[in-house]
Amino acid sequence: MRRLFFLLSVILLFAGCGDWGTDGPSHGSGTYMHFHYYYGQDCSYVANAYVCGDAYALSRPLDVSVTVHWNGDADVYYNGSGPYSYWDGDYVYDYDPLYGEFYYQFNLTGGYVLTVYDLRGEAIYADTFAGVEYHYFSDFR
Repeated sequence: MRRLFFLLSVILLFAGCGDWGTDGPSHGSGTYMHFHYYYGQDCSYVANAYVCGDAYALSRPLDVSVTVHWNGDADVYYNGSGPYSYWDGDYVYDYDPLYGEFYYQFNLTGGYVLTVYDLRGEAIYADTFAGVEYHYFSDFR
């Protein structure tokens, strides 16, 4: 009986090790994020810099969901459309030193790019052809 207890203790100890958090697809744990954005801000690329207008309240919240599966494949829903599916390696997961956190970046159809920050409560929907970015926030900053 004592051996069985010891064996079970060792198994549970090792089962508790590893990365069970939501810190990105490279760790194989999977991630699910769902955000409601209540405020927007439009920015344009002018004279080698982004110029942003005033923040405004959205008439209804913008919903964005990102699911990264255990194998790194991802599904994205943006404002009721989707899922947009991505293979592992077809999207960017990286660290932004300016904001001090990780983000996911997905190339959508038609020259649009969606960037979703892990914790910051911000998403950026960019029209790369027009040079316009739409920033969405969970709370007013």
